[in-house]
Amino acid sequence: MTDGGPAWPDDPQGQDARLPLAGVRVLDLSRVLAGPLAATILADLGADVIKIESPQGDETRRWGPPFHGDDAAYYFAVNRNRRAMVLDLRAEKDQEVVRSLAAMADVVIENFLPRQLVSLGLDRVREDARQAVWVSVRGAAGAGPLADQPGYDAMAQARSGIMSVTGHPDSGPTKVGLPVVDVMTGLYAAIGALGALLGQHRRPDGRPAHVEAPLFECGVAALINQAANHLVGGVVPGLLGNLHPNVAPYGPMPAADGTLIVGATSDRQFDALCRALDVPQLPTDPRFAGNAARLAHRDELTELLSTVFRTASVRDWESRLSDVGIACAPVNRVDEVFGEEQVEAGELVQEVEHPAGLVRLVASPLTLDGIRPPIRRAPPLFGEHTDEILDALRHGVDE
Repeated sequence: MTDGGPAWPDDPQGQDARLPLAGVRVLDLSRVLAGPLAATILADLGADVIKIESPQGDETRRWGPPFHGDDAAYYFAVNRNRRAMVLDLRAEKDQEVVRSLAAMADVVIENFLPRQLVSLGLDRVREDARQAVWVSVRGAAGAGPLADQPGYDAMAQARSGIMSVTGHPDSGPTKVGLPVVDVMTGLYAAIGALGALLGQHRRPDGRPAHVEAPLFECGVAALINQAANHLVGGVVPGLLGNLHPNVAPYGPMPAADGTLIVGATSDRQFDALCRALDVPQLPTDPRFAGNAARLAHRDELTELLSTVFRTASVRDWESRLSDVGIACAPVNRVDEVFGEEQVEAGELVQEVEHPAGLVRLVASPLTLDGIRPPIRRAPPLFGEHTDEILDALRHGVDE
């Protein structure tokens, strides 16, 4: 409790003292994907997260089918391990609730446009919540001309250059088949929050840390080797489909019953691959002697290897190549992914109680001391904890 004022509404049901962020309080004012994902990462690590939604609700609740109860499956992907309440940030009394919660939070996450932040008075809330790390998820960084433009994953994939290196020459640019920039931005936002929490005590001016996680810049950072190829070597990469810009062979191979991704990233691995395929003469062929030569003659090499790979099944090749240390993997459909023994063995999918019935969700990919953090709460219903949290705040004031 804070000096006779309201107290943060504790959540004994959702807390786990064994987790590293147990006791850390997070106020999540964000919606859709990147911001809620950042809050989910902190929640999976033990933080107590309260999600605030407008009377219209998080848009992803309606982004279906499929649905589980009243909410779309999309919403379930990034809203576990938290409580939720509904507040109208345009109403003064609801703004006061947000102000009270922010004043007790360790981290506040929001993804409003800068002009929206000001119009809702949240810039003043940020100034008053001096103890909190404030995380802003944006379409683009505040220092640039795109700062006040709305941002979505597809636009970020396009502007950042990701789409220009994704796709086949005959099909043209395409986006990645999942919201990859949103996901990376959520990861950067969570990392920034954790870094700022660790460094708070070292800030000499006593001002609260402000972390900005912008989609465009996170997309540019994700170019990694493609960016370095351009900045260092002047290369303007194009569409390579599933091929690697710097290594050959590295990509899909057609087996008798499906497709296998195979990578041989050194001369030693290429030699081992050729021996496993019973074509031991290829490493001494001048066209394929060294990675630079293999890149220059990639089409010829791919055709030669594909002829061999077509003679056996994916499973057969996976077994043979794994025996000699060659990285490979089947191209799974999503349903096949959840049949993988690795998924089942690691409890990556967990079942959790929900008012609409049991629901299976992907849990945190992390393990802590060999244990995967459990899903402690199902994604909450719209406004599920509003009255409970308001009652706890009023109780703190009364005391």
